[in-house]
Amino acid sequence: MNTMKPIQEMVIFVEPDCVACARVLEAATLLRQQGVVARLIVIDRLRDPESCAKYGVVIYPAVFINGRLAFYGEFSPHDVKRFVKQESVSLIHSQLLQEYL
Repeated sequence: MNTMKPIQEMVIFVEPDCVACARVLEAATLLRQQGVVARLIVIDRLRDPESCAKYGVVIYPAVFINGRLAFYGEFSPHDVKRFVKQESVSLIHSQLLQEYL
């Protein structure tokens, strides 16, 4: 049973003939099928170099979750859950600080 709040958007930057990119894409697709990721976007370095430059990506694969750089290289579903949990805690702390000030 999945109790984690779905990731709104995961963007993966890949390049051709990259074994790690293929594995990351496979893991992300599985997370999408499980409902962990609401929207999955894949950007190929050769087909869309402008987007790679806009995000400052120079190492592949690169994974952005909800607009923030999450990983360079491979990741596991556990890594994704840990990232989302850390982001949630940071957001809660930020909101509490805003209310305090």
